[in-house]
Amino acid sequence: MRSSNQKCGRLRNVSPLLHRQKLALIAIAAVLTCTSFVATSFGQADPATRPPTQDLLPATTVAFIQIDDFRDMIQKLKDTSMGQFTQDEAIAPLIEGLWDEAKIAYDDVKDDVGLDIEDLEQLPSGEMTFAVIAPRRKNPEFLLVVELNNENEAFDRVLDRGRQLIREEAGEEITSEESDDGLEYESFMVEGKKIKFFRKDDLLVGCSSEAELDAFVDRWMGRTDDEDRPLSTNRKFVTIMNRCKGTTDLKPEGRFFVDPIAFAKSATRGNFGAQAAINFLPVLGLDGLLGFGGSMILSEEEFEYVYHAHLLLASPQKGLFEMVALKPTNYQPEPWLPADTIVYATTSWDIEKMLAEITKLVDLYMGTATDDPPVVDNWIENNINEMVGFDLKEDVIKHLSGRLTFLQMLEKPVRFNSQVPMLALGIKENHGAEIEESLELIVNAINTEGGNEAAEDNEDRLVSTDYKGIQIWATDPTRTQERMERQRERRIERGQPDIDVNVPEPCFAIVGDSFLISFQSRKFMEHCIDVHQGESPALVDDPTYKAVANKMTRLLKTDMPCMMSYNDPEDSMRFMFELAKGDSLQGLLESGAAENKYVAGIKNRMDENPLPDFEEMKKYFMPSGSFATSDDTGYHFLTFGLRERPDAEDE
Repeated sequence: MRSSNQKCGRLRNVSPLLHRQKLALIAIAAVLTCTSFVATSFGQADPATRPPTQDLLPATTVAFIQIDDFRDMIQKLKDTSMGQFTQDEAIAPLIEGLWDEAKIAYDDVKDDVGLDIEDLEQLPSGEMTFAVIAPRRKNPEFLLVVELNNENEAFDRVLDRGRQLIREEAGEEITSEESDDGLEYESFMVEGKKIKFFRKDDLLVGCSSEAELDAFVDRWMGRTDDEDRPLSTNRKFVTIMNRCKGTTDLKPEGRFFVDPIAFAKSATRGNFGAQAAINFLPVLGLDGLLGFGGSMILSEEEFEYVYHAHLLLASPQKGLFEMVALKPTNYQPEPWLPADTIVYATTSWDIEKMLAEITKLVDLYMGTATDDPPVVDNWIENNINEMVGFDLKEDVIKHLSGRLTFLQMLEKPVRFNSQVPMLALGIKENHGAEIEESLELIVNAINTEGGNEAAEDNEDRLVSTDYKGIQIWATDPTRTQERMERQRERRIERGQPDIDVNVPEPCFAIVGDSFLISFQSRKFMEHCIDVHQGESPALVDDPTYKAVANKMTRLLKTDMPCMMSYNDPEDSMRFMFELAKGDSLQGLLESGAAENKYVAGIKNRMDENPLPDFEEMKKYFMPSGSFATSDDTGYHFLTFGLRERPDAEDE
């Protein structure tokens, strides 16, 4: 058995940052080791009567995450469509079986943890708050508030294990003392630093700073002065939380807040290199990042969930934030977007302004003299313009509208890489011909540039074909197929599973007023062209999308979004069901089961409880939407999931 000095010496030998992280973990463990308390004049810890935790934390709190009622949140999650999905009698046996396998796997580490998994399942029972405090000119301190069921026998087992961990890690016995308020504080020392905590009925509070914990209690007792401001008066925190309220009077189930720059300054105190990097932030305009926070609301009217987030920025924005400023507009899906798109997100940037800001920032960083050519312009001229034979700014960027769209669809047959992405760049109206001329020059440069495989065998690396009057540039699928077949043969020779995948065919084309880039599927590109020609349904006319867009409009009220997205998980979940039943995944499980008992357990459970038919389960997968708006305070993000799939009359 090591002596206490040996154990403390071990703590002293770690780096300051790792040491502070270790202190934080010990402090959290300390909260779970509190012993009994004899109630006196301090009153009751009833959540309905004690002040909100944000009134007890200091204004110097730089990170904060809170779950208002852990058990209540879990119950509300069970009532959502996904929660009901896991409880459906058709799939519940499989989920229960997989959970049993997780318990079996946990048994292998239970002795190290020292607790049964059932004990951990029962904790916590109410509020759970974790905060990082940055005292003036000091390193960050950590504080934890947890509500637990005082009558739960598992609680005592967790306490006993916590005491043991503290003795092992800190090499110190826990001491106790009673305060004038009747609180029984418990504490132990680590390198001269006192880790202190107390328990009041079902409430556990612990902190890595004795001073901050005492201040927490003083605020609770009302012993404060005008200079001791709580977190609830922090202007950044208040602004963000006010923006993240719901559309009703419902209280959020959870919330978070972080002041990243203040956090970084406190966490890197004493590190000259890190502090120098932080001092460089104003050059990039990143000192304008004032805070980030959000909230989670479950079961709000017709929504299963509503997530708010707010990025608080200084006004006016400058540097990187000015460079990537999102443009508010009335977004409508492009007319070539297929109705069976499973993920759709769109926004727009001022590309010319972005490039100008990048040029200024690079010149500032490089110390470029005022009479020297800009570094970025010089690089573009030497590495792009001369090679391709055009002017990037005049022949490409000038013709782009700034609209940026990401989408995803499924390619049949269902295989591991069936989820295929696409990126679309908006083109200014009637500027398509200019962009097409530039693309011809780019393709020619790629095919004639020496040193690549295509040039060596006198074959083009990119080939152009016509599809319904629209030119598509793509890699040669025959060459790609041959390369993939060689890779497959090598896998089989090494005894690896034979995985069936779709042959990737990267391609690009100009469709309407958009430049489309498909990273792996020509079929996806052709499908978009079919929609553009009116031969397949478009997303803009899809009833489900229109209903989600209408709900989004109501939530937006009078603001125009600077970004929006739409997701219908039905097809992607059908893909997951088909993939789980397919030969490729079964082959991987069989191969893994021969070498790993945990994989074998999962495979056995899936064999015993096969997945139900997807048509029975699709009723649980609801569409969702999100958007972002901008104002003088920064960017506000809202994501929502519908409680029910909208009918056609909901449009």
